[in-house]
Amino acid sequence: MKCGKVILVIMLLSLTIIVFFPRQISACSCANPESVKDELNRKTAVFSGKVIDLVDKNKYSYIKSSADLVQVLFEVNESWKGTNASQVIVSTARSGASCGYEFELNKEYIVYAYGDKDNLETGFCERTALLSEASEDLDILGKGKAPSERVDLQEKIEKSKWVLSIAIVGGCIILGLVTIIIAGRMKKS
Repeated sequence: MKCGKVILVIMLLSLTIIVFFPRQISACSCANPESVKDELNRKTAVFSGKVIDLVDKNKYSYIKSSADLVQVLFEVNESWKGTNASQVIVSTARSGASCGYEFELNKEYIVYAYGDKDNLETGFCERTALLSEASEDLDILGKGKAPSERVDLQEKIEKSKWVLSIAIVGGCIILGLVTIIIAGRMKKS
């Protein structure tokens, strides 16, 4: 039993070190971006819009990855390709270290998105940029089309927030139960 206790202590110490002292590693390296016209042809959707909500499912987790997906809800202003909807959800990795684009709430962007129409993604290596810094793109693209289909995706993104809350509470309950079980077994031995 003494050997089991030593192994348990070593495992708990190792886990503590991993959780509280994570190392950040950058893995993103991009080639030069394609031209605006090439990107327009290659991407599923190209639009400009304002970020109205962000959902990071692992925001409060102790164990995070720069590659964790963040869902970004946009209010679309203009579209050049792929969407007629007034709102669009685009996913990206949490951090530029994993080629994710770090969007900010209430700022406007031009977004070059790829993937399925209902599961759009973008990242640091795309031409996605702050709208105020995209004058070259806007000159080449010309006037886009205003959204013709009014949609409200706030409920869909709110559902993601509830799933996050339930997962956090469930994780805490499981961690508490495991701790009680381990403590009970240690008292018996």
